[in-house]
Formats: sequence, structure tokens, C-alpha cells
Amino acid sequence: MGEEETRPVYGKVAMRTQAGLIVLAAALLLPVAAVGATAHDSFDVAGTVFACPTHTYTITSGAIVIVAHDNVDATGTTHFTFTQTTSDVQVIDEDGNAYAIRGTIWFGGRDDEILTATHMLNIVGRGGVADSIKLVERFRNGELISHEFGSCEGL
Repeated sequence: MGEEETRPVYGKVAMRTQAGLIVLAAALLLPVAAVGATAHDSFDVAGTVFACPTHTYTITSGAIVIVAHDNVDATGTTHFTFTQTTSDVQVIDEDGNAYAIRGTIWFGGRDDEILTATHMLNIVGRGGVADSIKLVERFRNGELISHEFGSCEGL
């Protein structure tokens, strides 16, 4: 298992930025009412390229399906979640080998700046899991703590 970090390390910034952009895109695409609502959407991810230690992968087709929900509790605190699931995401590596990406990215929090994100994705080929993206992030009291334990840096 990896070690906890309180700031991005050089080389991980671009991948974390991409992961953050996925969450940000979901937030911008799916405005949700403050009293309590659920929204559904999806976006095409074809053309995305990302590197892992042993392969560079290019997404050839597929989408991310998003379910967003928020509600306000009795104290007036807004709670929200975004669940992003892969839908038929197909990739190839630099040698033309075919894989699929399976998994989920979950992002949730409250309006008092307690946020958590989990990225649990597997890159699956004929022989099973070839690589994985496993990242847990927590933002609380102005501090970001990240823990990566997959074979690839966050997508």
C-alpha cells in the first residue's frame, strides 16, 4: 500500500487534475436543486489518453454515466453525491491490445467543505486486471489528503 500525501507529487498533478475535471464536469453539467433532487446524465470519453507505468491507454469508445443527488438536512446543511460509472468503456494500449475499463468514481460532501472522492477503476484485458486506478481523496478543514494504491495514477 502507498503512503498518504498531503499535497500532489510532481507527475501525479496532471492525472489528479483529470480526475478533478471529471468531478467538476459532473458538477457543472448537473445543477441539482437545493431541497433534494436526483439527476442523471452521461458524457462520451472516447479519445482520452492516459499513461500507466507499463502502458499508455487510449479510450476508443464508451461513456461515463452520472447520477447526482443532493438534499438539505434538518440543520440546513446541504449533502451531495455524484456517482460516475463506466458504460462500455473500451481502450487500447500502444501495441493495439484491447481492454475495458470497469468501475466507479464517487464524489460526495457537504456545503461545509467536507469532501470525499473515491476512484476505483480496473483496466481489464483477456488475462484479467491489467492495471487499476485506485485513489481516495479527502478534503477537510482546508487540507487535501490523498491515498493512491492502484498500479496507475488517478485518471
